[in-house]
Amino acid sequence: MKRDPEIIHKTMSHIRGKDTGIELRVRKELSSRGVKYRLYSSKVFGHPDLVVEKYKIAIFCDSEFWHGYKFEENKEKIHSNLEYWIPKIERNIERDKEVNAKLKEQGYLVLRFWGFEIMKDLDRVIDDIMSAIEKQKMIVGLTEAGKKNKTTLAYIEKDDSYLMLHRTKKKNDPNEGKWVGVGGHVEKGESIHAAMKREIREETGLNVIKFKYMGYVDFLNTQCPSERMYLYKVPQWDGEMIECNEGDLEFVKKEKIASLNLWEGDKTFMPLLDAEGKKPFALTLIYDGDELKEVVGPFYKQEKKAKPKKRRRKKNGRNSA
Repeated sequence: MKRDPEIIHKTMSHIRGKDTGIELRVRKELSSRGVKYRLYSSKVFGHPDLVVEKYKIAIFCDSEFWHGYKFEENKEKIHSNLEYWIPKIERNIERDKEVNAKLKEQGYLVLRFWGFEIMKDLDRVIDDIMSAIEKQKMIVGLTEAGKKNKTTLAYIEKDDSYLMLHRTKKKNDPNEGKWVGVGGHVEKGESIHAAMKREIREETGLNVIKFKYMGYVDFLNTQCPSERMYLYKVPQWDGEMIECNEGDLEFVKKEKIASLNLWEGDKTFMPLLDAEGKKPFALTLIYDGDELKEVVGPFYKQEKKAKPKKRRRKKNGRNSA
């Protein structure tokens, strides 16, 4: 039997979307531990139930029914008004996936907890949130330190190839034996673009005519200084290539680069250089010494909404003679 739409509307209007019991339990525990958070932030996509803004953590407290816990199994238990409830919950599930993907793309760590987890195992839920905060705190600290140590890395293009530098000549080179792009440290008072052009000229003898900024990578390492590396592609250049005192320069077909002796992190960001339609990215690579432990991102900068233009009021009055 199909239910009256007015009855459905009245029922739905009495269901809380905010300040639910499971949310209140989480909020109370986090407040007792001194965690500062914002509720249902309109500035964050999907309006998470709680947002720890300082560390970009979005927390959702999901009821099993509305968000479709094990829905393929549990939808068999819905016996009335199937044509309404099943599509609605399926839309909620898809919406949650969309929100997760968008937030991750914007650099948020997304945490979702089911109502039964919060009710039956609150200590574990809070421990998971606190562990996430500590991890994000560590990442933020290392990232801030890395911002002071800036480097550039450029990939010069020619006939579907990149100019690669096989690091074989420099003494005590941390990149010894690896294949990398061309780049180096940004000097004091030097712009990022200027540093990229200078490093290319010094290492290859080539002059940059046209370049494209691709984004940056934060290399975080607890055993050595962190750094922020700015990535470029150089499709147009001129000049004669010189011998590099740090290694051997060679144009390598793009499809063969993955087979070279690369850093694991380079294998992560290099495919992003040729991603179509993407804006500059931000990527975080967490190392323990020479071992890549975790990849965070890529993230893409959130576009600011354009402010609506104010309409000018037309002046009422007669034209002057």
